[in-house]
Amino acid sequence: MQSVTTTQRLLRTASDFVAAATPDRLLAPDPVEVERAVLLAADAWQEGSLGDPMHKLVLVRAGVMDLEGASGGWLVLPGHMVFIPADRAFSLRTGPGTKLEVVHLDPARTTWHHHGCWVAAATPLAASLIERALAWDAGEASRAPLAPYLFRTLALLCGEIFSGPRMLWLPAAKSTEMRNVVHYLSGNLANASAGDAATAAGLSVRTLQRRCVDEFQMSWRAFLREARMMRALELLMLGHSISAIAGLVGFESVSAFTVAFGQRFGRPPSEYPRPAELPPSGR
Repeated sequence: MQSVTTTQRLLRTASDFVAAATPDRLLAPDPVEVERAVLLAADAWQEGSLGDPMHKLVLVRAGVMDLEGASGGWLVLPGHMVFIPADRAFSLRTGPGTKLEVVHLDPARTTWHHHGCWVAAATPLAASLIERALAWDAGEASRAPLAPYLFRTLALLCGEIFSGPRMLWLPAAKSTEMRNVVHYLSGNLANASAGDAATAAGLSVRTLQRRCVDEFQMSWRAFLREARMMRALELLMLGHSISAIAGLVGFESVSAFTVAFGQRFGRPPSEYPRPAELPPSGR
């Protein structure tokens, strides 16, 4: 199974999300619904759920995960985590060689403050706690005296880890006009403009700006930036040079791209971990 690209992800957000449950599941919680962590070899895997009874905290250790839900699509890269709330329908697919560390959390003990899924960079503390939890099987996780405190700590940390704005997310387009905007952007990522996007949608630029905020919860400029940054991260993971990426995602100079990337992700692209630089899992 090939990984989903940003272009494909854009086109998908211009269609209705159809929830479906697949018979084979890797990320389903245990039938007894025990809080626990599991290490999964999700090599070129695909699954869907109509909603699980437990929250999921998923750390991508290697590879890439593409996640889709009613509110849009997410790209989850190595070193990043995604929170998937209980009872939330989703579908996901992974690229070759993907490894996931999945923590199932009890909704009664884990308060989730957002509507829907959320992606954030993994923190060293959260990664260490998950690594410790992986040492327990389902039986040990239900009996170990330390387990409830560890999972409670992880649950509390989620409020801090996912406190920032949504990242690596493309919102679902609901109206015909905004779906036309998304189709336009999918074919013009490097040279897109508000004027041309408005023309594609049959709107004025001012109306386009208002509709982006109303429907996407972000401005046109932020929407364009998110799609470009998502594509830039994909290209970094594929080993492209920073100078090449800058041109491919529509920046006139490497310096302008570096500034924009740093503003979005808190570090320049040269410091962003490539696959070979990520710390290995201890298991």
